[in-house]
Amino acid sequence: MKRSVKLVGAAALIAASALIVSACSAPAQNESEEPAVESLVIDKSFDLVTADPARMYETTGGIVLHAVYDSLLTFADGNADEPLPSVASEWSVNDDATEYTFTIRDDISFSDGTPLTSADVVFSLNRVKNVQGNGSFLMAGLTVEAPDETTVVITSEEPNTAVPAIVTSPTLGIVNSALVKENGGTDAEGAADADTAEEFLNETSAGSGPYTIESFDTTTETVLVANPEYWGDGPVYDRVVLRNATAEAQLMDVQSGTAHVALDLGSDQIAGLGSDVVVSTSQSPTIFFMFLNANPAVSEITSNPDFREAVKYGLDFDGILELAGEGAERAYGIVPSSYLGAIGPDGAVERDVDRAKEAAARVGGDLSVDLEYASDFSSNGLSMQPFAERIASQLAEVGITVNLKPGPIATTLESYRAGSEQVGLWLWNPDYPDSADYLAFGPGEVVGLRAGWEAGAAPELEAVMAEVSTETDVDAREALYQEFQQLHNEAGVIIPLFQPAASVVAASAIGEVKYDPVFSLDIAAIGR
Repeated sequence: MKRSVKLVGAAALIAASALIVSACSAPAQNESEEPAVESLVIDKSFDLVTADPARMYETTGGIVLHAVYDSLLTFADGNADEPLPSVASEWSVNDDATEYTFTIRDDISFSDGTPLTSADVVFSLNRVKNVQGNGSFLMAGLTVEAPDETTVVITSEEPNTAVPAIVTSPTLGIVNSALVKENGGTDAEGAADADTAEEFLNETSAGSGPYTIESFDTTTETVLVANPEYWGDGPVYDRVVLRNATAEAQLMDVQSGTAHVALDLGSDQIAGLGSDVVVSTSQSPTIFFMFLNANPAVSEITSNPDFREAVKYGLDFDGILELAGEGAERAYGIVPSSYLGAIGPDGAVERDVDRAKEAAARVGGDLSVDLEYASDFSSNGLSMQPFAERIASQLAEVGITVNLKPGPIATTLESYRAGSEQVGLWLWNPDYPDSADYLAFGPGEVVGLRAGWEAGAAPELEAVMAEVSTETDVDAREALYQEFQQLHNEAGVIIPLFQPAASVVAASAIGEVKYDPVFSLDIAAIGR
């Protein structure tokens, strides 16, 4: 027996929500009028690598590709509770959450006019799996097939209640399969070596979303233009320029009017702005964390459990949180506070300098380690440098020397993903709004492997991960996620630090622009 989920039209929900928002924010643009701004300029600190959905796995890339590629389902208006229709108009699931059936709309065309069919969905999802990029884990244990042109079936090897949320990810955006194949793409096994479509996708859009790519640059700016073939309500702004800018530059740009939206201003910077801007602030699900590499080939020191104990009890979490500014909150576990199974302050680690010194003494020798982080990237108004400096200062008090190794994000991101950093300071934005996403921080999983944490390293923890990944009862899942985090904290390989507040600053002529807890920013929704 299947549970059928008939979804209300996304456009109707967006329109209704827009009426609510307009009652408590700056006046909205009259839909019958042309927007006062010809090109919407958005400042963002870039962690942009590629415009190929199968290879994209960064925050800025997600913002861009959410505007260019439609996914099976989506979220709107910052509401991450219930997936909404997009390419799929409705879906159903069997009783044990192993088979999901999606009905594909028959009125969607790609930006070149080619009709979108179920074959494009199968190609896109299989390509993500077989290209084996950083986001390929989203398709782990899943197979996809198309019984006909308007039906897609996703089958999971094990019960998986997260599938509807997973398919909202921009990484799983639907590409024009014929066009991508013509330009070197393949969804077959071996695509990791055989697929050569990335260069083409960095220059040409192959999606059905509200925007297409006019120009793409990972270091300066990326320009989007409205898609004339878009099947839904078109965006307000015909042209959007997304520019790479530090938080300091964003502040000057929004003050001078050379940028209309700024995404990375901190609370101190925002406090000094005048009344000609609209500020929207909400709690962010972003987690800032540090890790101590568990691979002895990378570091004999950080892989020592006594060293990890020394670090865990040598950190002053409140002192670190202080730097995060107003609205930030301590991360007691790796799952964000608004997600199922989040844990609170009960049992949280508090600084114990004596215990930390004793643990450091058991390690012995010269306790000197390198801490790597991106020097040219900021998120939620926060750059890594002050946090790295405070961590180094705190750990010096317990006999640990932390050598700061900042570098451009292009190189530090590469070493982080290669698992070669001794100590790393990073952040994680959710791929999809479900606690299952945070199993990636466990041994043998994506982030766990970056921290040198191999499968089999923590059997008790891994048993809980295996159990919760197939559990369908909500109460049981909540308890298991809490247990997962408690055991995760005890291991001390990956240490959650804090969740920042998220603020979006927009010129008053634009009106309120809200932070999106799923996509960070929904470009096509601006002005609606």
